[in-house]
Amino acid sequence: MARFGFVADDLTGAGDVLAQAHSHGLDAVLAIGDAPLPSDADVVGIAGPARSLSGKDFDHQVRGDLKRISDLHADVILYKICSTFDSSPTLGSIGRGIELLHEQFPGHGAIPVVPAQPGFGRYTAFSQHFAVSSEQIYRLDRHPVMATHPSTPMTEADLRLVLSHQFSDHQIPDAIHVPAYDDETFDASWKALRGNSASAAFVLDAVSDAHLDKIAAVLRRDGSGDDPALVVGSGGIMAALAKSTGAETIADGADRTAGPVLVVSASASSVTARQLDDAREHGWIDIPAPAALLHHRDSELTAALTADVARALSAGHNVMVHTTLGAGDHRYSATRPVSAEHVGTVLGELAATMATRQLTSDIAVFGGDTSSHALKAMNVRYLRVARQFVTAGPVCRADDDSAVAGCRLLLKGGQVGPVDILRRFAAPIPA
Repeated sequence: MARFGFVADDLTGAGDVLAQAHSHGLDAVLAIGDAPLPSDADVVGIAGPARSLSGKDFDHQVRGDLKRISDLHADVILYKICSTFDSSPTLGSIGRGIELLHEQFPGHGAIPVVPAQPGFGRYTAFSQHFAVSSEQIYRLDRHPVMATHPSTPMTEADLRLVLSHQFSDHQIPDAIHVPAYDDETFDASWKALRGNSASAAFVLDAVSDAHLDKIAAVLRRDGSGDDPALVVGSGGIMAALAKSTGAETIADGADRTAGPVLVVSASASSVTARQLDDAREHGWIDIPAPAALLHHRDSELTAALTADVARALSAGHNVMVHTTLGAGDHRYSATRPVSAEHVGTVLGELAATMATRQLTSDIAVFGGDTSSHALKAMNVRYLRVARQFVTAGPVCRADDDSAVAGCRLLLKGGQVGPVDILRRFAAPIPA
């Protein structure tokens, strides 16, 4: 039986949860789409495209995922969100997700919200959220990427206020702040807030792994299979939960590039744009997806794109196919809005075709909103971590029935990873 279960609001974020559990010795598996939940893993998760959904579509997705994960009878259930709190009242609403958690688990009481991930440069202090960019720490509403995010720009750093705008009753949640960890008031504050059935949630500060360890300890104390402890947070809290079990670290398998790499990217992040620019400057073949293909299926455009990619891979070149190079790309402004399902399917089918033709066995998928659709198009039903690679970007392996069975799969959200991530992924790595 799984100790921990999770529902992730996008697939690359789910990959981070898998990586954190794996790095601390737990066997973790992610079920894609409607694949049955396995019973032979320590950590079992579901990932859907909730971050890119709104209204009834969001409710339908999250309700279904929460119902499925509740059947695991895990001790702790994590509703996994981005460590930069990507959301808005109308898109991927974390506040609405919390309301749906209460709908599924009506007797729980207020739910702790813990997006901090110090090892990844994400901190919460006095409910203000901070994130690293280019080795500098910025308040969320002044962050050079998040403040200008193309879908969910962060104009407020106080997570209590962010959530109040997303709750249907606009209630401002309570909080536990940094001093409580050191002045012996944490346990009393937790008990009082956790038991407050009149409040939907409370925000927890965390600026160190020790803070997350404390939160993990009380979550495990509170939870049982019949009455799980709930938490809303990032990969940081999963790392703390996994570490608290004392499991022995699982050795990574061999990870060696087998030939040309194919990256398919639908991320509009400036971070991703710099990573693609770096690859291009080092000889990668750059094949932009036609703007007309981003809204509608077109057999001629698809055939031409497939032929171009196949030709480059056959010649031994690393290839990157992208729908945009940052929010300033003319395709991005000309095609907004796009369907994450459509774009993810187009890119996933392209990658599946290349893998089936044995033109590549090393595939990178960039973009949290589209990646779950891409993996469904590859007929992936389960993911496990094969190797820790970069923070929040593990190398994964899919099940044997997928079109990409045996491939190395790098899953990366828009905001994460070093500039040279693709060159690192393509480089031979000693076994």
